[in-house]
Amino acid sequence: MLRFTLRRLALMPLLLWGIVTIAFFLSRSVSDNPLATIVGERNLGNPEVVAAATARWGLDKSLPEQYWLYLTNLLHGDLGTSFRTKSAVLSDLGTRLPATAELALFALVIALVIGTLLGVVAARRKGGVVDGAVRVAALVGSSLPVFWVGLVFLFVFYATLGIAPSPGRLSARVIPPPDVTGLYTVDALLAGDWPLFVDAFEHLLMPAFIMSLALLGTVARLVRSQMLEEQGADYVRTARAKGMSRGQVLDRHVLKNAITPVVTLVGVSVGLLIMGAVLIETIFSWNGIGTYAVESSRALDFPAITGVCLVGGVLFLVGNLLTDVAYATIDPRVRLS
Repeated sequence: MLRFTLRRLALMPLLLWGIVTIAFFLSRSVSDNPLATIVGERNLGNPEVVAAATARWGLDKSLPEQYWLYLTNLLHGDLGTSFRTKSAVLSDLGTRLPATAELALFALVIALVIGTLLGVVAARRKGGVVDGAVRVAALVGSSLPVFWVGLVFLFVFYATLGIAPSPGRLSARVIPPPDVTGLYTVDALLAGDWPLFVDAFEHLLMPAFIMSLALLGTVARLVRSQMLEEQGADYVRTARAKGMSRGQVLDRHVLKNAITPVVTLVGVSVGLLIMGAVLIETIFSWNGIGTYAVESSRALDFPAITGVCLVGGVLFLVGNLLTDVAYATIDPRVRLS
């Protein structure tokens, strides 16, 4: 197992270098000038201010020189300074990441719990009305664009019915909990503030549910198909021959084996959910990595854009690594590949 894990770890620096390189050159391939963000529109006509800013941010250097300087700083843990916020990109990302992580993790829990339940119910009622309804619902949930669903939910439940909270992580004039983990629901519980936890949870529920829809449908279809496939295995026929009912076989044996492929899906989905939160965060005014990426792209904030891509790459690679390790633990044959 150790050798298997080390082989995967050895590839990560090369993959991260490729991600950083592509993000660096793509972000600088646009024709617009980021100086408007750095010095402001009013100072663009001042040659001295423009020249000082160009030298200060290294924009007077050639692209290969800028790339080499960025890699050198990156090796020392420096992701650069944001043109827009004038703060270290690493600090900005550290401030924004907990909000996105809270949203993504809760969406993952919703998708796994509800998706697994729907898949099990559909498999137990194969060919029936319930099975058909679950399959249609899973397909629709996976197909609908999240930005459209988010706008519809806001219009119906917030603007029309008034039963959903306003966009944002907390209600207006509500003070956030003491910063321990950055996750408002967790920090509220740690502080023993139940009303604050309820407020944070209510704001989290709708965006997390919408964010989970695509993965939820995928999990439901995967669990259903795996359970139906496992029902034809020899151990199922043996268990039935020993007198176990169909329901007992499904719950005690088939479900355990059917869940195994979901491990792969979960590992990939963690990074996908976190970096795919751009639309949801924008719609629900969620101050996380997604909104930071949008704001940085609009401002041509090169260091911030590259930093977001680097974080996304790390999340995907770590998710894949954990998936490989978990799968190798479950099935030792994978270690030989």
